[in-house]
This record gives sequence, structure tokens and C-alpha cells, in this order.
Amino acid sequence: MKNKLRISFIIPFTNMTGGIAVVLEYYRGLTAMGHDVSIYYPLLPYCGLFHDRPLWKRFPARMKSFLLNLKYIRRSISMFSEDIPVKPVLRINDSSIPDADAVIATAWPTAYDVNKLSSAKGRKFYFIQHYEIWSGDVKKVDNSYRLPINLITIAPWLTELMREKFGRNDVTEIHNGIRLDKFYPPAEKRFSEASILMMAHDLVWKGTRDGIDALTAVKERYPHVKIKMFGMCEQPDAPFDFEYHKDPPYEELLSLYQDASIFISPSHKEGWHLPPMEAMACKCAIAATNVGCIPTLNNGENMVLVDMNNPVSIANGVIRLLADKALLERTAERGLARIREQGWTKSVQSLIFAIQ
Repeated sequence: MKNKLRISFIIPFTNMTGGIAVVLEYYRGLTAMGHDVSIYYPLLPYCGLFHDRPLWKRFPARMKSFLLNLKYIRRSISMFSEDIPVKPVLRINDSSIPDADAVIATAWPTAYDVNKLSSAKGRKFYFIQHYEIWSGDVKKVDNSYRLPINLITIAPWLTELMREKFGRNDVTEIHNGIRLDKFYPPAEKRFSEASILMMAHDLVWKGTRDGIDALTAVKERYPHVKIKMFGMCEQPDAPFDFEYHKDPPYEELLSLYQDASIFISPSHKEGWHLPPMEAMACKCAIAATNVGCIPTLNNGENMVLVDMNNPVSIANGVIRLLADKALLERTAERGLARIREQGWTKSVQSLIFAIQ
């Protein structure tokens, strides 16, 4: 192909997160178009990722993580039963990263290493998927956005933050896509058997407790409604019976989305969260706070907006859908139509244009 690009992505670790999943999707899309793409991660973990531990515990924790990385070296990450290759290196530096056309940092600690690389490693980019002050020292995180690297953001609020807080006007915004071949509605969606789905998370700003408090009120009004949750954390406590799926494999997650008629997203903040998109693609009606991807996807008719940090508002939004079957079905239909415009091809093409 003409203009074949050599691209290096730098990820901080190999644990599957939403941010890592997005990088893997770019790998898939770029390699399918004929580009030469590699994903690198350091075996020696970043110090800054242990910021939430006492100083005297940080070094032992980092060494323990390093030894585990050596013992269980990962050369691929599985996504939808597909193994995406990754390349372990001791540290991210000029001796470990080959020459390329572009090198892309994907988290705040990686931005510092990419900034130090020689120009032979490619044009330098910082792919910003969240304001990551929850994962490191605030000053260090903030200073990463001031590094002389080209910025790519995934959502309007991040673009605005980079411009207003950090004076960065050199920002390219590229929205995440959705795998429409992996998330799709069932042959027949049973809205008559209303059921609710929510993702649970340990991080407070994900709003899990708000969602549970809201569902408690919903359950009092509709005692027979089925409630299911999924997540990577342990099953959260709730004053009502519900079905919990911890770390469900893809097939199980797809079934959860397809069986649900309503998906709740109660987050206080997000970069560009994937679960609401996945739920929309499976024809769920969305009740969500106006954060992350929601302001971009919302057209005023394809979801119900609720107030963040407000269980009463969340409960009212869900009850509104449960009380009006026509509204429930119409919202889900319009959400599905909107999300079908959000495939990955456009995102990949936009990234190619940005880094050339």
C-alpha cells in the first residue's frame, strides 16, 4: 500500500481496561489497512502508578510487580477471543523502541518516556483518554499535558480541558468507535419483560453506589423488575436481590446486554466510556449522566439524561422508561440508530490523518 506507516503504541501495563481495549482496536484497524503497528509495555512498572501507597511500600510493591511481569511475560492480550500481540521491554527508551513514523503515549507515565525518545522514533503523540489525576500525583499528571508532544483527545470535554487549563491549542479530537460486529441486538428484544443492567465498579466516581440507591427506589415501585450487574470488582452490597456477573467473558456480556431493556450509567466523570455504547448497540434504552461519550451521542431523543450524584434523578429516569413502554422502545430504537454511526473505521482513518 502507499504511505505505509510504522507506528509504536506505548501502554503502561497489560491489564485489560477500557483504555487498553481502545489501543487494541486501533491496532486491529491500522494493521487491517496495511500499516506496521507495534504495542510496547515496560516490564519495570512505572513508579507513579503506586502513588496511593505509603512511601515505604512503593519500592517493594514495584519490585514485586516487576518480578511477576518477568515470571509471566505477556506477548499478547486477548480481546474477543483474538490475541493482539504486545512486546515487552525492560523500559521505554531509545534502545528498546525501534525507529518509526509515529510513537504514541497512551497514559500519563508513558508521556514522559515518549517525550525523552529521539526524533528517529517518530513524531510524538499523547493519546489522552481521561484526566488521570485519580491514577497518579496530580502535579505529575498535570505536567504531562504540558510536555511538547502532539495531543490527541477522545472527547470534547478533554479537548476543552487541555485548551483552558493547560493552554494547549494543538489538540486533535478523535472519538472512540464501537465493534458493531461484536455488539448487536438480539433477533427479538423483549421489552415486555423489562430488566435493568448496570456495571459495578470500586472507583467512587463510577457512581455505583448512586446506581444502587436509585435501583432500591425503582425496586420499591416495581418489585418484579429484574436487575443484573457486571464488573471486575467483587459483588457490591444492595438491599435487593440481583444477579451479578464478575468479569464476564464476551459471550456472557453480550447476552447480558441483549437481555436487558434498560442500561444505567451513573458515572460522575468519564473519558469516553464504552459500556453505554455497547448497551446502545444491543438496543438497550440508556439512562445516563451527561459525562464521557454521552454529550456527543445524545441527540435529545435517544436516551434519558439523569443528574450525576443524584439517586433520585436516576430512579426517576428509570421509572419514566418503565412506566411508558412506547417511550422505552422508541428510546432504544433511536439509540441503536445513533450508535450504528459510530463504527471504528472513521476513528482509525482520523488517527492516520492526524499522525501523518
